[in-house]
Amino acid sequence: MEENNQNNEQKNDFSWEKFSQFLKTPRGKGIAFFAIYFIFFVVLSILARVSGTGDVIGSNLSAKPYSYNISSISAGNYNFSYRYLIDRKTTTYSGSRNGDVSTFRDGVTEYYQKDTLFMKNQNGVWIKCDNPFIYSDLFDSKTIEKILDSSTYVSKTELATGEEAINFQITTTTLVKLLDGLDVDLDDPVNTIQLRKDKDGEIVEIQYDISSYAIYKGQATNQFKLTLSYSDFGKVEKIKEPV
Repeated sequence: MEENNQNNEQKNDFSWEKFSQFLKTPRGKGIAFFAIYFIFFVVLSILARVSGTGDVIGSNLSAKPYSYNISSISAGNYNFSYRYLIDRKTTTYSGSRNGDVSTFRDGVTEYYQKDTLFMKNQNGVWIKCDNPFIYSDLFDSKTIEKILDSSTYVSKTELATGEEAINFQITTTTLVKLLDGLDVDLDDPVNTIQLRKDKDGEIVEIQYDISSYAIYKGQATNQFKLTLSYSDFGKVEKIKEPV
């Protein structure tokens, strides 16, 4: 028995010695290098899963330098003011929205909207009319998100009120693709977008300067600005149909 144990120890010693010698060879060094490399990345993968979705070494992805919440606009319950400045002419529509129903005024005329139906009060009589809003797609929360996702972030500014302004740029070529579904290649000035969000991160104002896009579309000759302002989220009661 003792002799057998000695033989086993000799075999083990011999095997380790042989393996050690193998590691000193070029082939052995190569295998050892790749084994260590493999173990290193296995450990990194495990750590990444444990730590969640943060930045990972070697990844080209990085966190955006800004954030915003558009959920209150998406919910569709708020008071609003839509201010157009087109070639020095200003028109402001102020009103309330609850779901797919809105009432608003332009300072002279009272309007009612339900989905794609628009009506205006003409001398006490409600009559069907065209959509008075120019580029009303820019009000839609999904369209807003698509535009922002396709825009280039420029800067952000902390305001004294605790709010934050975030600035973006977007080309007319991109806007034509998003809003009109057309592929064009234009060499033109960029359009700008500014978000203003409150202390809770909710968007309370969107300032579009899409002069370049509007000039291309023939809607303006030198200037087109649209400011969307929101307030009283969730506080608008059911809007009655006009009688």
